[in-house]
Amino acid sequence: MVTVLFWNIDDRTEVLPHLSCLATKHGVDIFFLTECPADNSVGLVELNGLDIGSYHETFSGVSKVRALTRLGDDRFRHRFTGTARDLTVWSLRAERGVVGAEILLGAVHLPSRFGGVSDADQAVAAHEVVAELDLVEDRAGHRNTALVGDFNMNPYDHGMTSTTGFQGQMTRQLAGQPDRVYRGQDRRRFYNPMWGLFGDRTEGPPGSHYWDSSVSHNPHWHLLDQLLLRKELMNQLAELRILTEDGIHSLVDARGIPNRERFSDHLPILFRLDV
Repeated sequence: MVTVLFWNIDDRTEVLPHLSCLATKHGVDIFFLTECPADNSVGLVELNGLDIGSYHETFSGVSKVRALTRLGDDRFRHRFTGTARDLTVWSLRAERGVVGAEILLGAVHLPSRFGGVSDADQAVAAHEVVAELDLVEDRAGHRNTALVGDFNMNPYDHGMTSTTGFQGQMTRQLAGQPDRVYRGQDRRRFYNPMWGLFGDRTEGPPGSHYWDSSVSHNPHWHLLDQLLLRKELMNQLAELRILTEDGIHSLVDARGIPNRERFSDHLPILFRLDV
């Protein structure tokens, strides 16, 4: 079992010591962090004081997502960073349950709508990231791929669902179908299990990000942080959660929304792969 946690920590150094709380509570093997302070040494010092492994930062080029792990280089290593730095892919050696020994574990931090970025701009970015990821898969010769990150889109947004984007399907049945042929090209599907975590009739918070604004169209809760799986890995997903506490401290305020004053405006997502 491999446990992965993704968190946009909003450039806050004071969040880094809480990684050790998360590691203790959940046995995290790999932390993917975005909007991470340049100096993350305080986080590593706290992690390595736990005596549950030797955590270190793996090479990722100049990626927008950084990886801290207790896995050795023989099991987890950098494979690819995209030209825009918003996609990075690592190679994870599987020990069971997967055809072939390798998993492609990717992480993204895509453009936000703040600052004038439009839906169309996000769809273009999604298309370009998908093209890069397809190339990585082709070079690897398999599609044992998991992709996690801050997509800055909700599961229903165009870039997430479009045939020319991530084509993130809400059910295993849809995601398990053959590639869709569109404009003469095979378009690869993802399974997006995050659909099942949206709203208040699910275990956990209604989303991963809360936007408190009086604009006319605002769902307030958003699922910007997501996990996508190719059909080859769908059955290896053992657990998926949006976390509201680190094992000791609450990450949400009295209203139940992300406590940006102490932590981040995003909540971490944790998943386990039975590999």
